[in-house]
Amino acid sequence: MKTKILKIGTLLFLSILMSFNAFSQWKYPDAETIKNDVVIIYDVKYDRALSEEEKQSYRFKKEIIMVFNNNKLLKKTISNRDDYETFILLDYDKEMIYDCLKYDNKGKAIRTEFMNPNKETILQEGKADTILGLPCQVWTTKIKGQDREIYTTKKFGLKHVDIYNAEGFLMKYVAGDKYFGPYTVTAKQMFYTDEVDKTLYNLEGYTITSREEYKENLKEKKKRNNLAYEKAIETIGKSAPKYSARSIHGKKLKSKDMVGKVVVLNFWFTTCSTCKKEIPQLNELREKFKNENVEFIAVALDSEYKLSPFLEQHPFAYDIVEDGRWIAEKFEIKSYPSNIIIDQNGTIQFYKIGYKTDITEMMSYKIEKLLDQ
Repeated sequence: MKTKILKIGTLLFLSILMSFNAFSQWKYPDAETIKNDVVIIYDVKYDRALSEEEKQSYRFKKEIIMVFNNNKLLKKTISNRDDYETFILLDYDKEMIYDCLKYDNKGKAIRTEFMNPNKETILQEGKADTILGLPCQVWTTKIKGQDREIYTTKKFGLKHVDIYNAEGFLMKYVAGDKYFGPYTVTAKQMFYTDEVDKTLYNLEGYTITSREEYKENLKEKKKRNNLAYEKAIETIGKSAPKYSARSIHGKKLKSKDMVGKVVVLNFWFTTCSTCKKEIPQLNELREKFKNENVEFIAVALDSEYKLSPFLEQHPFAYDIVEDGRWIAEKFEIKSYPSNIIIDQNGTIQFYKIGYKTDITEMMSYKIEKLLDQ
């Protein structure tokens, strides 16, 4: 009986020890308790000057905002794009990371477990500094072969060091972008607040998948896209499907009446960010050929009551067809936006899937060639 009690005691001690180690790996029990939520705003400065075009990329980081309490941390990257939202949510109780993306009003999150950082760093013994009044340890790491410094503080109860094998909470660090090169992130403003809406840490409505599921879905999506591109190529040179519709302004649009004209079709929907992005370019195209024998038709998946407020904010110079999914199905459209050009004989001569920065140039070239024939 005594031996059994000793075994139970030993197992209990090991269990407590393991729990403490797991806890202390991501939290510091002796650190100050976070009474309210903390907000830290970080400045982002790239080593080289970026062009205005680069600053419009989804990869560009203007600043970073972290909001956290004792259990949750939300890290949001601010860019110059408003068509999608990205952030990372860390759950310290479950030791889970959620890499989140909100795009076309759809929320997705990739779930992974906390992992030990593996980017080598060296603590600079005897060297210290302060950022926003907080004492910081100084570490060195190599970025692009150069020694760079990162600063961490233990004044918060959470360990947040990103990829760096260090201790504390990042206040200043250097990272690298594949295309834009190294950049330095520095905490520039901090405040405590009790006014944070707790739904900020909530992923309700988001589709959550594991990293493995995400990779598998990505593989399947790539396969579907490849099939769609192959289908688009096979469609070139074939007769276009017949259709008859009316625009939202009452204009009759019958394919049989358009023989002898070049017909430009755009397939889109209002919550498709890339569809919206190309509208100004398509308007330029329409303006260029407004006096030519060319019809411009935009087949929308949405009903008119959704189109009307959208078009007030984003005027579209094409003839708009509402509820056009049936036409999209005739053309076997699988991805949006899609642009098709039909020649004067009713044959498909151009078919491009997805947003292209030079879509105006490509379509203009094809239209001019058809008009010259």
